[in-house]
Formats: sequence, C-alpha cells, structure tokens
Amino acid sequence: MTTIPLRDTSLAYFEHGRGEPLLFVHGTLGSMNDFPGQVGFFSPSHRVIVYSRRFHPPNSPGEPDDAYSLSVQAADLAELIEELGAAPANVAGSSYGGYVALCCAIRHPGFIRRLVLGEPPILPLLKMTHEGETALEEFEANALSPARAAFLSGDGNLGVKKFFDGVSGRAGTFDQLSVPSRDRLMESAGVLMRELLSPVLEYMPEISGEQIHSADVPVLLLNGQKSPRLFSLITDELERHLPDTYRVLIPGAGHAMHVANPVFYNEVVREFLAPE
Repeated sequence: MTTIPLRDTSLAYFEHGRGEPLLFVHGTLGSMNDFPGQVGFFSPSHRVIVYSRRFHPPNSPGEPDDAYSLSVQAADLAELIEELGAAPANVAGSSYGGYVALCCAIRHPGFIRRLVLGEPPILPLLKMTHEGETALEEFEANALSPARAAFLSGDGNLGVKKFFDGVSGRAGTFDQLSVPSRDRLMESAGVLMRELLSPVLEYMPEISGEQIHSADVPVLLLNGQKSPRLFSLITDELERHLPDTYRVLIPGAGHAMHVANPVFYNEVVREFLAPE
C-alpha cells in the first residue's frame, strides 16, 4: 500500500501486475481491501489498481463539514488515473463506486476505456417509472430513513446495521455476518453517516438520460440474482440510455456480487475486457 497526493487530499492505493490498466472502485462501507478475489485473478494479465475513495479508511476522515460529493469522488478517480499514467483505464465499480465511475466517464471523457457497473445505486433513475417510484419509497422506508435516524441519535452501529440490511433486502442479514466482517463494515460507519447526512444533490444528484447517453464507452452491466428489485430497475434505465451495453446476471449472488460469486464475476469481466 502507498498513498498518492491529489489536489486537496491523498488516497491510499496499491497495484499488482502488468498490462492494460484495470481499476476497481469500491462501494459504500468499503475500502481498497474489498477485491481480494479480483486482484489475484486479473494481475497476471492486467495492471490492477485498487484504491480507497476519499474519506474511506485508511484515508483521512476529512473535516466535519466536508460533504460527500459525487462530483468530487469522480474528479478524484480521474485525477488518480491521470497521476498513475493509466489513462484510459478499464474501470470496474461496485455499488456507489459504480456511480462514481459512471460520473467520471460522463464528466471526464477519455479517462475510461471500458466500464463495469455492479448495481450502482443511482436512485434518481427510479423516478422514471411507477414501479421504480414504489421501489424507491420502500428503500427509503426500509434502509435510508432508519439509518439516518440512527446516526442522528448517535448510534452508528445501528445506522450501519439498518443500512446494510436495507441494501441486502433482508432484515437480519448484518447479524448473520462473521464478527470480522461486521467489524470491517463498522470501520466505515463515519463515512456512511457523512454520505447519508450530506445534501442530497451532492451525494445523489439528479441525472438525465442524455447525460447517461454521453458516457460513450462500452459498459458491462451486472446484477446479482438475489439483489433487491430496485437494483434491477436502475440497471434497466442504464441499459435503456447507455449507447453500448452488455448485461449479465450473476447467479447465487446479492449486491456484493464480486464477493458472493467471484468465479462467475471474474470470468464475465475477463470476457468483456478481452481484446476484440
């Protein structure tokens, strides 16, 4: 592990292997340690780069009034790619990391060669259909509102638990994790609180079909077979607006599909990245 200074912060990262750059972007409650099943698989054929996004451990937690901004996260990704001499890079984003990667492709053209999106939670896209609006209301009631309420009451552990169960789609999922897994998630409790309490238009900005269409790169869209319905509905909208997509369902997996079924995930991504 090492750190790289950017314009107003520094980010922890590591890289393995040689070849075409392949950069993994973690999601909420995550860090650069989220992809052990991918680093070893891809490093024989790619220059694999994994980093911790702004605010996420082991990076600085930032100042109390620093908002969690999608545009800032996307700018960090573009600057990281540039500073490492990795442009254009293949980028695989998990959950909110996928939202960051898509935003980077839209706002910083030329930095991304191919894009892998694993269920980015682009909640504004749910407003495009009645079914989506219903799913958004349920997600707000089952995950976001309970988590925010817990953080505002000072109970960070409950905030993480409510959020994790809501994203998984099943109450009690957090309690079924191993103690080390729960402890790793709790390391990011402060980051999750910053995310959920940041201004919505910074953390989860509106996005139009035209903006999505402007991401003119090949995109692999992935869904987990066991994931809540709202993620599939979001992917439907991405598939409808992106100009060049390939979509795959990861069997036996939920939202963290690269962890639940790494063999299938890795093979699908490898095939997508293979030279034509």
